[in-house]
Amino acid sequence: MIKTLVVGPLDVNCYIVWENGPAFVIDPGGDVDMIAQELKKEGLSVAYIINTHGHFDHVGGDAQMKAQGGVLAIHSEDAPLLDEAEDHGILYGVKIPKQGAPDELLEDGMKLQAGSLTLEVLHTPGHTRGGVCFFDRKNGDLFTGDTLFAGSVGRTDFEGGSFDELMESISKKILPLGDAVKVFPGHGPSSTIGREKMMNPFVLDMAKEGR
Repeated sequence: MIKTLVVGPLDVNCYIVWENGPAFVIDPGGDVDMIAQELKKEGLSVAYIINTHGHFDHVGGDAQMKAQGGVLAIHSEDAPLLDEAEDHGILYGVKIPKQGAPDELLEDGMKLQAGSLTLEVLHTPGHTRGGVCFFDRKNGDLFTGDTLFAGSVGRTDFEGGSFDELMESISKKILPLGDAVKVFPGHGPSSTIGREKMMNPFVLDMAKEGR
């Protein structure tokens, strides 16, 4: 089961994902009371609070969410961004609570378990150094954060961003997963890998270049 909640001042897609047992909460960027209400409505506890990357709009509710239980995890290369989230929010005129340290550091290939559901960590740098996607291989669901959107890709003009790395991540880590895989991005509507191969200009350009 996947519940999508649009949260925070920059309309981040927060996902509650579960099968049998406790849930994953992906990118609780804000509006934690709303997230908590949905968890209560479904009768769910939280096994993991996981971030696709460390930008303030995706981690802004981490600390408040963590107070309700669950293991907080982010990739090791983006963990320092948790300390900077409050200051980065100020630059955008957004008040972000101070965030604490993660409980666990993610690495490529790790498998996270919540009940009978497994999410595999795919390190996909480019938007940030420690950007990751979470792949539910059994159900064909991919949570891409700001790596890949429906019709677009993540920005690479922030510190730690690299367009070449982002394209390599998409080419080597995402596209080979298969056309039927469903894409659940950090902002905007969902898609599939097959649809992005046909409609996403960045992916089309990559194919023309032979990547």
